Amino acid sequence: MAINTAKIKQYLKEIDFNYEERDADTIVTGFSDDDGHQVVIAIRLMEDGEFLQMRTIKHLDDLVAQAEPEKRVELLKWMLNKNYTTKTGSWEYDPDDHDHHLSIGHVIEDGDLTCKQFLRMLGVMTSSASLIPEMKAVLGISEVAIDPVEQKRQELLAQLRALEEGAGI
Repeated sequence: MAINTAKIKQYLKEIDFNYEERDADTIVTGFSDDDGHQVVIAIRLMEDGEFLQMRTIKHLDDLVAQAEPEKRVELLKWMLNKNYTTKTGSWEYDPDDHDHHLSIGHVIEDGDLTCKQFLRMLGVMTSSASLIPEMKAVLGISEVAIDPVEQKRQELLAQLRALEEGAGI
């Protein structure tokens, strides 16, 4: 028994996830964690709705393409280790364009995809956002930590500038 995008959209609506329907078989959604790391997730029905594939798109933007070859090798080792130590999902890499992503496939065939199964798959995809700092560290890219006091100071200065501009000062 195949499924259709209406069922996937229903599951996404149940958890209040925004999405965009790209075509008759593809839905795109996204997730941002508390630290601002984002992943875009493509959900695609294949084989007339008998196979569901989820995959991230541009997990680290173009940082992998810009990284040194040695660092890319280290990231590949990291991805292989993650594949070995996790039950669901696999990291994939295209050496031609340095595209890498997390992918999960689910065979539906004559069964059904329950909401619980769908949410488990989606949970794996969204939790990959929390791995972005680790992946950047493997690539030798450090995330600049913003001092909370400095951030507040910058916000207050921006508010003062806005008030000055509004008052014509």
